[in-house]
Amino acid sequence: MSPIAEVEGRRITLRNLDKVIHPATGTTKGELLHYLASAADALLGHLHGRPLAFLRYPDGPDGQKFFTKNPPPGTPSWVTTAEVTRHKGETAEQVLIQDLPSLMWAANLVVELHAPMWRIDQGVGIADRLVFDLDPGPPATIVDCRVVAVWLRERLAADGLTAYAKTSGSKGLHLLVPVEPTPSRQVTAYARRLALEAANAMPDLVIRKMTRALRPGKVYVDFSQNAAAKTTAAPYTPRAVPEPAVSTPVTWEEVEECQAPAALSFLIDDIPARLEHHGDLLAPLLDPGQARPLPTGEGGARESDGEEDADDEGAVDR
Repeated sequence: MSPIAEVEGRRITLRNLDKVIHPATGTTKGELLHYLASAADALLGHLHGRPLAFLRYPDGPDGQKFFTKNPPPGTPSWVTTAEVTRHKGETAEQVLIQDLPSLMWAANLVVELHAPMWRIDQGVGIADRLVFDLDPGPPATIVDCRVVAVWLRERLAADGLTAYAKTSGSKGLHLLVPVEPTPSRQVTAYARRLALEAANAMPDLVIRKMTRALRPGKVYVDFSQNAAAKTTAAPYTPRAVPEPAVSTPVTWEEVEECQAPAALSFLIDDIPARLEHHGDLLAPLLDPGQARPLPTGEGGARESDGEEDADDEGAVDR
């Protein structure tokens, strides 16, 4: 019989807690749930108000994986959902993880948590964050991403914007920037412009197009996840990779000093000590007083130009 846990007054049926999800380390589903409970204070702030997409991997990273924005069958009535406008004006419900019971319910499904750059209370597609996903094409690694990350940090600073870094939990780095509420189309246009500037400044290292043939040994600066319909792996989410890796906030000192990919690789067991030592390194993203306006003038109005406008599923492994 499956155990039933009571979390802040909500009863949650927990199944298969001894099931090994990450064979490389023998990590069980129960250990993943324990990790998420321990990181909840930091994680929940970055999920609050953001309609989520789930990458589910109930049989581990080598099993079936599927990406969904719809509330899973059997979603409890006490889990908050929101009606979100999607393509061509159609609307659909998506899950909001607003509290610890909802997080534990989602964790029981074995999921990566992917969030948009906007919150439902501000309006669909009104972004309060800007994101760059730096994705290295082998033999390039996260060590190469750090060079691009530092360049983007300085370029953003020139426009009065402050960037914060986290690992993707897979191969690369994410840069997040708090911005005053701005339509996603404008944020995407600005991020596209900076991606192009980076490619022009570092042509031997950076590309801004997703074309696979161009990517070996280069860092793809993906700006497209700023689009209203897109999502990015949330801070502190476990990833569906062989080891129980986590998308982990990091200091700029850690980024600048990275000389090997292992230096910026963190598993679920690493996070409690990091939170105790650093606190939430992305806490400034939650403070409206830290948000700054995007520069006006340049950037263009188009939100996508084909290749960069990949589906969410195209981003889940980075």
